[in-house]
Amino acid sequence: MYALKNNDRRVKVFFPAVKLSMCFVDVTSSARELEQRHQAGPAAGLALGEALAGVALLGSALSEPDECVTLKLKVSGPLQGLLVETGFDGSLRGYPHIKRIPELDQMVSMPPFERIFGEEGSMEVIRSLPGQILSSASCAIKPVAVTEAIERYYDQSLQRLAAADVCAQRSGSILEGARGCLVECMPDGDEEAFDRVRQRFFDDTVYNNLLDGVSIETLCTALDLSEAKIERPKRLFFSCRCSHNRVLNMLAGLSAADLRELADAGKPVEIVCHMCGKRYSVTPEECRSILETKDGGAS
Repeated sequence: MYALKNNDRRVKVFFPAVKLSMCFVDVTSSARELEQRHQAGPAAGLALGEALAGVALLGSALSEPDECVTLKLKVSGPLQGLLVETGFDGSLRGYPHIKRIPELDQMVSMPPFERIFGEEGSMEVIRSLPGQILSSASCAIKPVAVTEAIERYYDQSLQRLAAADVCAQRSGSILEGARGCLVECMPDGDEEAFDRVRQRFFDDTVYNNLLDGVSIETLCTALDLSEAKIERPKRLFFSCRCSHNRVLNMLAGLSAADLRELADAGKPVEIVCHMCGKRYSVTPEECRSILETKDGGAS
């Protein structure tokens, strides 16, 4: 395990003179933990870091205590896709479809994201409450990139002006950073000022500042934005809703015949949570107990 303090956070900034808002996120610790839990290779871990930063930016718009937002990417490249999610409380989780890509993981330097994601794909953004989908938006994206997915979502689904960038970097086996920045123009904001800020995204000014891990104040200066009103940082952290009881409830959905087969096998059933990689062991006795609660299960 990485014995590093969790400094993951989301910081919102408002610039009243031009009515622009900025969101900055650092999800490095959560990305490291997920990479390790999934035993992901360097390429998949890098992609997971960028996507986690992206969904953390989307999470800045959540307003209900139990609300969450999910970002799904399906891609033509060897990664095949990924899913990441954040909750109103700042929790983060997710997984890559393919965890190890030998031809990319063995490269001395990390390959460009085009090699990981491929040339085309699709994205879906879902906002939900437990048992209820509040909104869902999807579209094809080309080029395939987390930032492309975020900006298309703001432009086409929310019809709001926004510019985003995310970065993930690693040194050898260690993921050094996973951060993101999003600037949005309010409905009555200064669009000329926003266009000037957006240029800083186009010329990699924002990306390079994210790589360097600069302070919020330095990032505001790089964007040539002043009179910043910086909100108190919100803590972000890895967390998954899986539990042993949820695993038992999932097994209860199996047929009586399948449960009887598991119970009669005489050995624990190993189940892995696909969202976080945690492993659960269910004993034959627990399988029999579930079986007995099903209609006719004891016969």
